[in-house]
Amino acid sequence: MSAMDWSNSRGVLNGRVAIVTGAGGGIGRGLACALALAGARVVIAARRRSTGEETAELVCADGGEALVVETDVAQRPAIDALIEGSVAAYGGIDIVIHNASSALSGKAFALEDVNDENWDEQCGTALGAAFHLAQASFPHLRDSGRGRFIIFTSSQGLHGGAMNPVYAATKNAQRGFAKALAREWGPHGITVNAVAPAALTDGARHYLARDPERSAQALASFPLGRMGDMRDDIGAMVVAMCSDYWRYVTGQVINADGGYYTAL
Repeated sequence: MSAMDWSNSRGVLNGRVAIVTGAGGGIGRGLACALALAGARVVIAARRRSTGEETAELVCADGGEALVVETDVAQRPAIDALIEGSVAAYGGIDIVIHNASSALSGKAFALEDVNDENWDEQCGTALGAAFHLAQASFPHLRDSGRGRFIIFTSSQGLHGGAMNPVYAATKNAQRGFAKALAREWGPHGITVNAVAPAALTDGARHYLARDPERSAQALASFPLGRMGDMRDDIGAMVVAMCSDYWRYVTGQVINADGGYYTAL
């Protein structure tokens, strides 16, 4: 698949400020790079400053502008500092994307092996952070006049996933939270949506590389024949969501998965 042609997208988000959590790598890094290519000034919220700086280098190499804020999204004071720092640096906030996930979210746990600490960590990152981000950013998104609040969720929130009950529970809750906020914030001109991606992350790439036969079988399940590029597919779609082209779309969960879950 050829790389995305960004020439027609440059400037689509000029003048807007976007916060991306979990932007120190993976999908979050792809989102940050895509938003910057479209003209947004990007606040890179990363748990480790070093990984955030790596993302910022990629953004700046393409002519973008980025601010790195070391952020543990599970902590309310860190969220408050993120919002305050973004406003202090850029004067306002137009876009908030909650992409960060717990390190436990990709690990297999039978229900009987889940302890309260596991539960609290995943809920704190997936739900507590979404709640705190929404509450802290709301006045600024309202004042923007074109606010966008986007939560990265998963199709496991609908179909479930054996050996991962906490993850499935939090992802389903994120869907409900996004839909409720869409109804509450609509009168203020803020759209709220969620994205359920199927991206070719480094982890997915390494997994597929271990077994070429299984890789071919897995990719055959995608009508488009591949998993999504983190910047050029998932990031490009989010740019569209944040632009004026999607100003009338809210309360939706978008499966950016190449057609994998056509039944959902």
